[in-house]
Amino acid sequence: MTQISAADAELKKSLAKEGDAGTRIWRVSVQPNAELAAHFLNINPPQGPGEASIAPRPEGSSTSST
Repeated sequence: MTQISAADAELKKSLAKEGDAGTRIWRVSVQPNAELAAHFLNINPPQGPGEASIAPRPEGSSTSST
């Protein structure tokens, strides 16, 4: 099972609360690989269509943008 850090889980929750306020702000989270980046985006509440992206970085990590 893919694990993410407790800090990333809390970040995801706080980002969801910000989005509920009606203001959309893009945030970036760097993850060790694409699998963890995708897992981060699917933590409850999952991102909807067009609300997020994953991009590889040159050193092998990936960024999750929400």
